[in-house]
Amino acid sequence: MAEWLQVIVRVTPEAVEAAGELLRQAGASGWESRGAETLVGYIPAGSGADARVAALQARVRALKEAGLDPGPAEVRTVVVTEQPWAEVWKAYFRPTRVGRVLLSPTWEQARPTPGEVLVRLDPGMAFGSGAHATTRLCLLALQEELRPGGRVLDVGTGSGILAIAAACLGASRALAVDNDPEVLPIARANAAQNGVADAITFIEGEIAAVTEGGWDVIVANIAPGPVMQAAAPARRLLASSGAFIGAGIPAARADEVRASLTESGLGVERTLQEAEWVAIVARKHRD
Repeated sequence: MAEWLQVIVRVTPEAVEAAGELLRQAGASGWESRGAETLVGYIPAGSGADARVAALQARVRALKEAGLDPGPAEVRTVVVTEQPWAEVWKAYFRPTRVGRVLLSPTWEQARPTPGEVLVRLDPGMAFGSGAHATTRLCLLALQEELRPGGRVLDVGTGSGILAIAAACLGASRALAVDNDPEVLPIARANAAQNGVADAITFIEGEIAAVTEGGWDVIVANIAPGPVMQAAAPARRLLASSGAFIGAGIPAARADEVRASLTESGLGVERTLQEAEWVAIVARKHRD
């Protein structure tokens, strides 16, 4: 059997999302959250694995330079075989209902009830699978804000889950952006799996790369710093009375983010919370 390294990273809650992105960049196809401060992913063992883990350790510690306190910044590994690797993901991901959205891994025969929409995702995509509270909060806020025929901009799309859910919920068009070119083929495949590939455009870049305006909803499930940085361009790109949904925010930093959104000219309306995570909904006031 092929061997994998189970990579366990322990950081502060505010650094979980950023550390998860670093873990994915180190070669993990996804990651899962185990409590408020621990995340787990898998990379192939063998040549180069030790160097990738060492580089990951250094990058996690360097999060402090980006304004995120990583706390313990602990990275450790356990060797596992291929079969346990596969079974871990299957044990972890089950069909999950989030409002009117039924999320399901592709191997499950999930059946939506009347009024629900089914979103299927490729196994192994822990971030953006509904496994994390931030994704669920975004889905709930998206369902509250999206009207039939609305247009949605998804910043930091990852697996594409939010753009795909928007299309399944009746959005006429979605634009999904991500600064990592490696995730875009995965997101496109997930869109095709759900029959909404024609409704979603995927592009590489940040929100600054978006020139088209008039979006009814902009959702950014990223991290506190990037959410605050996205606020001003989001206000410019939103339609009148459009909603900005910022997530990936530890509850401990909610006041800071709300203040930043207000300073950017957005009107903060409400905060959704699950455990130690929040999503903040703000609105562009009519000009």
